[in-house]
Amino acid sequence: MAEFFKFRQNNYIWPSMQFLARLDYVFWIPLVLWVPLFFWFMRCSYPLFFKKMVKKGKKWAFMPEKFGSNSPRFAVTRALNLLFSLVLASGCSVSVAWALNKFTQVPAVYGFASVAVFLVLAIVLYRLAVGKVAVIFQSAYFLEYRRAHYESDSKGKMQSEADIHNRAIWSFTKKLRNAESHGRLWEYVNAMARTKKIPPDILAEVY
Repeated sequence: MAEFFKFRQNNYIWPSMQFLARLDYVFWIPLVLWVPLFFWFMRCSYPLFFKKMVKKGKKWAFMPEKFGSNSPRFAVTRALNLLFSLVLASGCSVSVAWALNKFTQVPAVYGFASVAVFLVLAIVLYRLAVGKVAVIFQSAYFLEYRRAHYESDSKGKMQSEADIHNRAIWSFTKKLRNAESHGRLWEYVNAMARTKKIPPDILAEVY
């Protein structure tokens, strides 16, 4: 009976060892895919975070037009975030199993437990990505706020902070919508975030 169980165990383990032995030249692929995942979170997933910021009253949280109220894109993007994170975490756990099999005496199967660690890493990466996007849009909005404040002061108008913010929000949204319609949203918002001056038309500079 003991020999039977040993035979069954070997039948399950040996194919996996053969599979891991074939990863000598491709084990690194899941590791480098963290970079594309970061840019996916940054460029495609940020509306999920911005939706929460809009509910909190953040004036800089600009929502792309295709992510309208109750848009199915939110559910699709959330599902893709989960799918990409699971696939990448699973792939990285295979790389860990390969390393254990290659360089240690620890059973390679323990490497697959690292999938939980990589899922946590994906969550951290998502927060870093949307945090970076938030900083960019905050800086862009602050430029528009300074422009609105400057125009108010230069014309000698006495406006409250609420009025200046309302003017800045209206102008900020209008210009970003225009840039979005021309496929230049990221170029425009990055240009706004980087500049330290108040040019008459940043959109013209982008073009």
